Amino acid sequence: MSFFKRISLGVCLLHCIYQPVFSQENSLNPVIVTGALSEQPLSDALASVSVINREEIEKSQSSTLADLLQGEVGVEFGRNGGIGSTTSFFLRGQDSKNIAIFIDGVRSPVDQLGALQITDLPLAQVEKIEILRGNASALYGNAAIGGVINVFTRQGVGKPAPYGSVTLGGDGLKELNAGYGGVIQGIKFNLQAGSIESAGFSAMNTSQKPLANPDSDSYQNQYFSVALEKKISFDTSLGIRVNHSQSNYDYDYASSSLTTDTHQQTKSNDSYVLFVNTKFNTDWKSRLDISSSKINYEEILNGARNTSYYLFGLNEGKQKSARWFNTYALQEKTLLNFGLDYSTDQLVFTGTTANLDSYSMQRSSNGVFVGVNHAWNNWTFQANIRRDVLDIANTDAYAVVTSINPNSTSGLLGIGYSLFPQWKLTSSVSNGFSAPTAFDVSQNTKLTPAKFQAKEVGLAYLGEVQSFRVVYFEIDTTNSIEYDDDSPYAPTNAYISKNRGIESTGQAKWGGIRIKASMVIQTPRNLTYDEALARRAKRYGSLDLIKRIDVYDVGVKIFASGKRKDSHYSSDVLESYALLSVYASRQFGKDWIARVKLHNILDESYQLAYGFNTPGRMLTATLSYQFH
Repeated sequence: MSFFKRISLGVCLLHCIYQPVFSQENSLNPVIVTGALSEQPLSDALASVSVINREEIEKSQSSTLADLLQGEVGVEFGRNGGIGSTTSFFLRGQDSKNIAIFIDGVRSPVDQLGALQITDLPLAQVEKIEILRGNASALYGNAAIGGVINVFTRQGVGKPAPYGSVTLGGDGLKELNAGYGGVIQGIKFNLQAGSIESAGFSAMNTSQKPLANPDSDSYQNQYFSVALEKKISFDTSLGIRVNHSQSNYDYDYASSSLTTDTHQQTKSNDSYVLFVNTKFNTDWKSRLDISSSKINYEEILNGARNTSYYLFGLNEGKQKSARWFNTYALQEKTLLNFGLDYSTDQLVFTGTTANLDSYSMQRSSNGVFVGVNHAWNNWTFQANIRRDVLDIANTDAYAVVTSINPNSTSGLLGIGYSLFPQWKLTSSVSNGFSAPTAFDVSQNTKLTPAKFQAKEVGLAYLGEVQSFRVVYFEIDTTNSIEYDDDSPYAPTNAYISKNRGIESTGQAKWGGIRIKASMVIQTPRNLTYDEALARRAKRYGSLDLIKRIDVYDVGVKIFASGKRKDSHYSSDVLESYALLSVYASRQFGKDWIARVKLHNILDESYQLAYGFNTPGRMLTATLSYQFH
């Protein structure tokens, strides 16, 4: 029996006894907002939601969002190298462009290909993350098919106090962050700055990609953030958030002219959010968010802007959005939520290639949504409906405009039943959509949104020190947008896919050991080509054990994943793998904590994308300070 099979069997056996869902032994039932667009205890949520809190973020000693989420139920990812490299998330087996990431309620921008641009978000800025698995278009609109990753940044609470940490690790990893936050004279504030640096490793495996430069690919990121909120009346508060980051990372290119060629991407990310919270009366709460963000990234070849290919050069992305959200208590056990949102995105490319000096892509979106949550005896109900109207256009270097105006209506109906005080059955049906990207439209103006139908049924248990959730889900896709194999190479709506699976996840305490585990068994397939969907495994899971030994917290984590097809366009296969890591921490006084982690202790060689390397065995040490 292979190591992966032994790990999978162990995880499955554990799930016969305990299925932990939540992040922390003393916080099994936190308040969430992602599952129903309104505050509710996690135990009341009909959607499949999990929470990662600040303590777990620090315990993980992860440098990226992807590394933090590895092992979370329903989450897979692919990555082209180390920190800062192109990263794709797959929730419930859906394409990477079919998820939505929100930062403090504001949707994270994507590029012309639908790729997320916030995957190197510094985790030192994050207070907690809520992960909603499954179709949520009726709540969040376009592309929220696989699910939603909702990131909440650190806010000022309590008496003003400093905090910070320093991390050193393998591959030249150096992380430093410092902050100061709290409440003073009615003003909540949080100020933070930091940097991340890594000497890295060679992003590409030169035995598979012989034209790539074999040197190490480094990464640097400097960032700061400001969050302020002041109560301007008894019922109203006004706030602002500002974030800036500047990063540089080296990467490898499989078709370089010379193996000594150096490739680099520099990226700046700025966002500004103004928000107002108000209570019109005891039953009606309202929030308005107005945001503006800008992302610039430039491709560098051998120290100068790369203009060798028309997609390379300087890319400037801008996003403006507004969201008005309301909750209204119709009666004690009936809550109505409704609102409007608007966003406009523009991406401008500048280069010097002949006849391709510049082009631009634009997308605007208007959404209106309403939902209701109701409890009656042992029953709970959730219904949501949303209407989205989009305008997607591409303007080429000759000022020729191609555009489409898709629209879609999405709905969700969920029902829950409490069998006993600690046991609950849940179910939902929903439909959603994913609009063509701006680049898709530039290639084919006859495209229509991909359509999705989703179903799930689950069983959840919540006890004092243990909890579990097991869910069976189905997602069917029609009108899926894919690129033809044959000439002309262009996107069409001619594809169908489906995924069926079982997720189980949970937490328990046994013999002084805290246990967290997850397991996913699924069948993600492209029915048109009768093949597995790329970079998605049929099974994967994790097991995390931690125990208090004298003054130390000592833990071990195992993550395992099965084989995955790398791409529809090749026969390459990513082999199954298992990662074993050990970690320990000790608190000094009230304010200092020292942590150490040995990642991939067996130095497993594995790939998340064909031809790209991944980190080997690596030791990381962190010293953090939080005034109490």
